[in-house]
Amino acid sequence: MTRLLVCVTVLFCATVVYGGHEKYEGHQLYRISCTTEEIAYLEAYLDLLSMTPAARTSSGKIEALVRLSPKDKGQWLQHFNDKNISYRKIADNLADILRQDEIQIEAARSAARRAGKSMTWDTYYRYKEVNDYLDELAATYPELVTVINAGLSYEGRQIKYVRISTTRFENLRKPVIVIDAMVHSNEWVTTPVALYIINQLVVDIVDRRLTEQIDWVIIPLANPDGYEYSWEEDRLWRKTRSKNHEFGEECPGVDGNRNFDHYWGTSELSADPCSNNYHGPSVFSEPEIRVIRNAVLAHLQRTPLYISVHSWGNMILYAWGQNGTLPANGLVLHLAGVRMATAIDALALDKADRYVVGNAAHVLYFTTGTSRDWTRAIGIPLTYTLELPGYEYGFLVPPTYVNQIVKETWAGIVEGANYVLSTW
Repeated sequence: MTRLLVCVTVLFCATVVYGGHEKYEGHQLYRISCTTEEIAYLEAYLDLLSMTPAARTSSGKIEALVRLSPKDKGQWLQHFNDKNISYRKIADNLADILRQDEIQIEAARSAARRAGKSMTWDTYYRYKEVNDYLDELAATYPELVTVINAGLSYEGRQIKYVRISTTRFENLRKPVIVIDAMVHSNEWVTTPVALYIINQLVVDIVDRRLTEQIDWVIIPLANPDGYEYSWEEDRLWRKTRSKNHEFGEECPGVDGNRNFDHYWGTSELSADPCSNNYHGPSVFSEPEIRVIRNAVLAHLQRTPLYISVHSWGNMILYAWGQNGTLPANGLVLHLAGVRMATAIDALALDKADRYVVGNAAHVLYFTTGTSRDWTRAIGIPLTYTLELPGYEYGFLVPPTYVNQIVKETWAGIVEGANYVLSTW
């Protein structure tokens, strides 16, 4: 019986209580099966906790885990019936699942504190702890790590990223790999992956070629406002927290991965400020997304590989998302993606789904304004959305899986870096 089927009754164990879980009392989770067109619509107006691409299902349709509130459940179940979307209930109370997560996270954090460790790979950390860790690395390894204070979020939080280089980014013949994480604030496992990549390049060095021959730009927490809000108020919050748009007070936030300058504003599903994938009032309207833009443009001419780390689904997706056509180097994109996926799969748990590699529109659904497509359009040859494993938990990945996910993903990153070195 999976965790989603367990009713948690012992809740007083947590030493720290985070906010917002009570809003999900009585909210149920349903497993649905539907077409590509329908899933794009549902993502705009429902919280999707996980998604399985059609290539991996026996029905040939996309399967997803959705949250339905007691208030709205009736109308959505009727919608499913009207659209011939099959569904079945998985869990009765999302609040209990979130409380169980909370207990496990705090237990692991407490153990790390007792051991005197500032960062471990078996739990999740807050915004300030992440930034403090980056500063700690820069102070300890000044010859290799530079922390860039790249700008302030909408609510005034400093967005930091690291540049990792043995030559202080002064050797313009070295390729640059750019990686960002936590654009969507409910995808908690993405930041540990980014931090682990930094750790493997700087602290637990296995292959010095990766820093001697490559420069790295890594943004581990791109959306700090949304991330902190997801800790304190709403674990399922996806967007930024900006209000500089129509209905901003009632429906704050923008989907950062719809805010890039590639076919921006061409999807009706992203035009509603109250939708989960609202594209924003203008291109690059979000300061958090401008940080990514500026970091990419700073080294554009020598960047062959860009990866945006997201969660969930075990997928490596490439352009073009707006219409399903392929870039001129589509075959190369696919082959490099398969190499990364194969390296990850070699270390995966037996129960894990194997990675699917393919065009984003065909594997999932049509999207516009994504970082993956924008970076490909401005000239980076290899650009991907990397969707991490969620197992049966979607983006509510319990901390017990973090160590596994960061290690297997690192293997894929190494393979991507080796591909860069073999072709640069």
